[in-house]
Amino acid sequence: MASSLSVVIDLKDLAPICAMDTCRSSGALAAIIAVSCFTAIVDGGRLSGQASPTPPSTPAISFNDSIGSYMVLQQQPARACVYGTLGAGGRGATIQVSGSGTPTYTVQANVTGSQWKACLQPTTAGGDVTITASCSGCTNSTPAKIVHATFGDVWYCGGQSNMALPLLHSFTRNASRDAILAGNYSNIRIHGMEGNMNPYQPWATLKQALSTAPTERSGTMDDAFTWSLGQGGRSAPCDPSTDSDCSAFMRFPAACYYFGESLSDAISGAGSDRISTTGDVPIGLINTAWGGSAIEQWLSNESLATCQYAGQSSSNQEWHDARVLPYVDMTIKGWTWYQGENDMHTIKGNAAAKAGYSCMMQTLIRQWRLLWSRTPQTTSPDAPFGIVTLASSGSEGANGLAMGAMRQAQTMGYGVLPNPSMPNTFLAQAYDLDDEWISMSGGGPCMDHGFNASDPAYHCCGANANASLCLPMWATRCTNMCRACNDTQEYMGGLHPRSKRPVGQRLARAAFNTVYGGTAAYTGPVLAGCTLSASTLTIAFNTSLLRGDRVALQPYATPNFTPYFHGFANPAFHSGSQLYVQTVASSFCTEYLSTNLTNSSSPVYCPTWAGGAGTGDTRPAPAGRFPSFGGSGMTPTSDPNQFNEGWINLPIAAGPTPTSITVDLKPLRGAVPTAVRYAWGLIDCCDLTDPDIYSVHGCIANCPIMSSSGLPANPFIAKITANKCTCVEPQVCDM
Repeated sequence: MASSLSVVIDLKDLAPICAMDTCRSSGALAAIIAVSCFTAIVDGGRLSGQASPTPPSTPAISFNDSIGSYMVLQQQPARACVYGTLGAGGRGATIQVSGSGTPTYTVQANVTGSQWKACLQPTTAGGDVTITASCSGCTNSTPAKIVHATFGDVWYCGGQSNMALPLLHSFTRNASRDAILAGNYSNIRIHGMEGNMNPYQPWATLKQALSTAPTERSGTMDDAFTWSLGQGGRSAPCDPSTDSDCSAFMRFPAACYYFGESLSDAISGAGSDRISTTGDVPIGLINTAWGGSAIEQWLSNESLATCQYAGQSSSNQEWHDARVLPYVDMTIKGWTWYQGENDMHTIKGNAAAKAGYSCMMQTLIRQWRLLWSRTPQTTSPDAPFGIVTLASSGSEGANGLAMGAMRQAQTMGYGVLPNPSMPNTFLAQAYDLDDEWISMSGGGPCMDHGFNASDPAYHCCGANANASLCLPMWATRCTNMCRACNDTQEYMGGLHPRSKRPVGQRLARAAFNTVYGGTAAYTGPVLAGCTLSASTLTIAFNTSLLRGDRVALQPYATPNFTPYFHGFANPAFHSGSQLYVQTVASSFCTEYLSTNLTNSSSPVYCPTWAGGAGTGDTRPAPAGRFPSFGGSGMTPTSDPNQFNEGWINLPIAAGPTPTSITVDLKPLRGAVPTAVRYAWGLIDCCDLTDPDIYSVHGCIANCPIMSSSGLPANPFIAKITANKCTCVEPQVCDM
């Protein structure tokens, strides 16, 4: 009889000697692992087991890499599916489901070639389930098993670097860590593919992820994200038991996690809405984001062909194949998407005209819904899809017109989600959610340079901090700024705001109030129309979408134009009402195109789908980076009128109704406005003349027009004709 033994093994050390199919499920902390000469049960990081014969080398039946112990399976009314690969000689697969919360039953899998898939019975949320896959005809008859699975809602998180940005780079990560260790959010489980900013994450509870170090599988991660593995400047791996920043949890995407955390609060009744009392529904979060990716990479080439002006690259379809298709057999609740920076220098277009990013965004949603719902009674054909709009720091050097067009494109041209073109979608505006404490490269008195050349710099924080130059008074005043710099590491400066919890909170609030039956507002003020009089423009917002909220105006400072913002960034307008009007009708355009897309010096025109006259009305190519108009090539002596294309900032005040505002036209001195816009472009609502900004306090969610429940107004742009607003189709704003 074989003698028993107990061992303690670092899971990383098992990788070279364990069979890949069994290692997949062993990354979670309780699974069965076949290792050379023994079978071990993993429990809480310790392995104990019994000596066993050397396992056969012939492959046995296995689950797909996306399926694993501790996973969340989609709850009823949908049928959750599991899937994988048959072993050598396999002809079929039988799947047994057992455990608490479900009767024991078996399902015969559908087999196509060597791949099998089985859809389970609709199951209520919760439970502790074991799923065993047995192969008929396999040379190696060893079954595959996952344990401690549960049922709940599964959300897929995709996009580029601002979705991928790990919790390590989030200001509020330690508050989440403390809540998890105190027993909260035990209903959330996470899983993710390895990317260039995140390690592979096997399905795990949050406490498990906090207690284990991340493991890089294939060498795709950027060096900046591998230091916990003994790379990137550290001499040895750090220990998650003494430093939570070393843990796998801190490598999971912040925006995706905070969405799940806030959604859990709302569903359980612990959030600000406090509506649901149904308990803690398990939530599964899947990360597939890839930093620096373009939307074209997430779509099939066939679907890209339906949109004009789609970018042409050999990498198109890359992540569709590698990061979308591996999950389409998994039943899910819905998707969240945070992407667009790498498409800022492409054409934003208009979905109604089947043009540009707007068309591709619409196509991606439709294609994903179709792919995931091919098997009846699994993922809903109109499953919910959430989108995060870009912060201004995500412009990638493009100018304000390009950013305004991008945010409009992210709504398929309607200015809000959901809309008639994209039902069952939801939106988190992030234009006012740049880094709360500004990038360490972004200047301010505590750094080594000010916002402009004449500003003071006290060298108290940042890479060039100098104690001999940091005066005692400023050392005290800069305490909060320096803490933000020192405690939360940046990645690539302001491009990746560290203020990710508000993003997740807004996304979860929108999901809860559109998907889960919540009755509170899911969006901030949305333009309904306007009325022009001799001295006043009255802006009305959609009352039904506010759901009982009123419009709330936050204080704002006098607008401040910095032609050469803190030495090296684009010209920018700061603070002010963020509401602008034009007085020359022919100047209106939401996006210009070149008459020759391969030559940036060619004349440009405003397409009809962008509010212009089309190719019959051309003008010389603008300065700056094409296709941005009025763009980023400005000099320190830039004329703000040239930069802003004749848009004039005007003061605003509360309107005649709780859901309206008024615009004071007296500064126009008799000129008649022909167009109006709000928060359109590169937005900075922070008051740089405040002596305490970015020293004593930061700045976030500070733009003037908000809802009374704290959601920002949706950006808008409209012509004014016959004293009324007229939006560019398909948006309607003539109420």
